[in-house]
Amino acid sequence: MSLKLPLFPLPGVVLLPGTLLPLHIFEPRYRAMVADALAGDRTIGMAMLKAGADADSVRSPVYAIGGAGEIIEYEELDDGRYNILLEGKFRYRILDEAKSSSPYRMARVETLPSHPFASDSEAAQISELARRTFEVVRPEIDLPPLPEEDVTPERLSSEIALRLRYSPQELQAILETNSISSRFGVLIGRMLEWEKRIEFLAPFRPSEIDATRN
Repeated sequence: MSLKLPLFPLPGVVLLPGTLLPLHIFEPRYRAMVADALAGDRTIGMAMLKAGADADSVRSPVYAIGGAGEIIEYEELDDGRYNILLEGKFRYRILDEAKSSSPYRMARVETLPSHPFASDSEAAQISELARRTFEVVRPEIDLPPLPEEDVTPERLSSEIALRLRYSPQELQAILETNSISSRFGVLIGRMLEWEKRIEFLAPFRPSEIDATRN
């Protein structure tokens, strides 16, 4: 199924499913985009600009796969700027950019549902393993805590990814991974690698060494 989606291209910004993204909107074209979204379904497609792309260009190249978010909170300032909070709702792939009279970019996209775990028991087992592994490395390298409430496996994978100091390109690769199980495989692999470094460096200078560095 395809739909039309307003695009918000930004350098180094990836919206993962289930996560929150605060944004300050000041350019006139994107203020118009937010106003139109608020009058409609409140959905905006975040699209990361490719390396070297000009953020001010109307047709700067973006990654074909992005994250669409719903405006769940907003504040309109006196001068027309906005503060908004997006919640990642679904992944999408750009099919083509639609012609539009609007000052911002519009695209025809297809939604990309994530492939779930094979069973609820597998989802619970892998999610618990990821949480336990995260709690081992978190205090050693001062990572923000995970949400305490129960969350879906997809959101849990997204929340862990945001905390593991991935580069924007690495986050984009995670966003483009269709299988939630495969995303967890990447995340748990990185955390286990950090855990081994922490154990190796512990007898030396544990308070001064950053285990995340090569």
